[in-house]
Amino acid sequence: MYQYFKTILSKFLDLTPERKIYNQDYIAELDRHTRIIQIPGSIIGVFGMLGFAFDTDAKLHPEFPELFYFRIGYSLLCFSYIVFIIYNHFKNKFSSWEGLTWAYLTYAYLLFTAAYYTGRIADDAPYVSGYQMLVMILPFLPLPRKTLFIYYPISILIFFISVYVYKPDLSTAASAYSMQNLAISYILGIFSGLIMERYRFHSFLNHKRIIKKNEEITKTVDEIQTLKSQQDGDYFLTSLLLEPLLGHETDGNAVNIETVVNQYKKFYFRNKEYQLGGDYVSVFNLILQGKRYKAFINGDAMGKSIQGAGGAIVLGAVYNSIIIRSKMDPVSSNRSPERWLHDCYLDLQKVFETFDGAMLVSAVVGLLEESTGTLYFINLEHPWVILYRDGKAKFIEDEIHYYKLGVMEVPTNRFISVFQLQKGDKIICGSDGKDDLVISESGRYREINEDQNLILNCLEESEGDVNNVISILKTRGKFSDDLSLISMEYNLGSFSKPGVYWEEAKKFIKLKQYSKALDILLSYNSALEISIKELKYITRLYEKEGILLKAMEYASLALENFPSDTRWMFHTSVLYKRLYSIYKSKSFLEESQELGERVRLRQPANIGNLIHLADVCRLNGDKDRANYLVGLIKTMSPEHPKLKEIISVI
Repeated sequence: MYQYFKTILSKFLDLTPERKIYNQDYIAELDRHTRIIQIPGSIIGVFGMLGFAFDTDAKLHPEFPELFYFRIGYSLLCFSYIVFIIYNHFKNKFSSWEGLTWAYLTYAYLLFTAAYYTGRIADDAPYVSGYQMLVMILPFLPLPRKTLFIYYPISILIFFISVYVYKPDLSTAASAYSMQNLAISYILGIFSGLIMERYRFHSFLNHKRIIKKNEEITKTVDEIQTLKSQQDGDYFLTSLLLEPLLGHETDGNAVNIETVVNQYKKFYFRNKEYQLGGDYVSVFNLILQGKRYKAFINGDAMGKSIQGAGGAIVLGAVYNSIIIRSKMDPVSSNRSPERWLHDCYLDLQKVFETFDGAMLVSAVVGLLEESTGTLYFINLEHPWVILYRDGKAKFIEDEIHYYKLGVMEVPTNRFISVFQLQKGDKIICGSDGKDDLVISESGRYREINEDQNLILNCLEESEGDVNNVISILKTRGKFSDDLSLISMEYNLGSFSKPGVYWEEAKKFIKLKQYSKALDILLSYNSALEISIKELKYITRLYEKEGILLKAMEYASLALENFPSDTRWMFHTSVLYKRLYSIYKSKSFLEESQELGERVRLRQPANIGNLIHLADVCRLNGDKDRANYLVGLIKTMSPEHPKLKEIISVI
């Protein structure tokens, strides 16, 4: 029994060996994060309490003048920190009083003094609610988790001592309600603190393993504690957890982004309406291999209200950590968009697998390249992605190849969908709330819409405006689920058409006078004037002339401007391999393998690419990878004529 309890406790507290191994590095990382926020945090602390000190407290509790000194004391503490920090930075000194020590002291003062004076006036519900917010701040501070188990008990003890000494009237219904909410805030603070700290630590651990290149990401999360109470205070606190995880970076002119989140559960807290549900939407700026992308996700967690919100919080926390890692880590930001999406899916899947099927999430995760309009995405059993072009809406998918996040069976033939946008195109992703409309409630059973094309008609009627489409959907039926939409409109010009020399060059190509055709196509003043189609022909003409270095130059330029062409990507990969056979430069092999792997992520069943990639891996000395690819070829096409040849050379 003891061992069983010890095992459960170990899993709950995430007592992994890595915590001891990386403890000092982890604490240093937390200290670094805390130093980033200490100046703005101290500035907020200087002015945050002044309104209470000089106005509110005196009006509400004139019998308690000591409140003024608590408030002013905090302002003075923060001000002294600002002076101290600025002085140290001016002198280029590194002080241990900054960083974590600053966070420990400032939050301890704030929490413990608040525990004392809130206990003294515990019959005042607004002051108790303010104290609840202070309690819930701790999980979001970059502090070691032991802080939870030290600060919370001390603050509870101080609160009870203050209540015992001053004996406020807690017999009223409002006071009982406040005390219940305060207890719930402590419970939520502990569980959310453990969860957030776990994500923070595993994000740090993942960063360490990526740098070392020889360890896998291991993340474990415990099941989220099922929220038993359905009081409005619970919903409000939960919505506070989800709000900071929503990303909406929409700068730049290349892509116009609109998002709509209409959670099914509406509730009132302090006379304001809030919403809570399992839908999640985020759009972030991301740079991969020097190119700007819009990284977006539209997710729908299983369950209603708090259950769904729990899944959305987990999804948002993990996705945000992936984005932050990709922005901060040079290795992560040097991946191709296909590899980034593939790794993002695996990271999310590993987290949700730990719930053993108790929490499932459908989602569309994607990247939109700003310079070319190339869309990369994975659909995880989410409603199909919609294209709105020239006043018409249609699906760009016709089947689903992935399961929801959290399903234990991971598909083996994983691949990345690629779509090319034109100027003025809109891509719309949405949860199933847009389809699950109640169109009739007459009789014993509700009639739910089963027409998946309904949203297409509504989008055409709204001219692609996702804000207006909500109003139109309401005229068709009643919402029965959370609804979220992302609309991304691509604004850059379409690809250039063949220029003035194209028709003349085609004549020489038909006459097989390739040198003259090549000279004509090279007559443009700049490579920027050459269309993609002409770049491809120049590549092939150089290949016919045997000038492979020049062919590679133009092939790469064509691929750079039109990366959605998977066939051309494969052709370029083969061209790099041919260059290696001539110049024996490993860099050509590495480029060939990189492009071949990208083709495989797009088309895992492309036998020609698998054979080519296996041979490239062999030449690159990666025999394990080559043998693995050969095994795939044997499974897919055991009678392929080139299979024996590749086996013999490996």
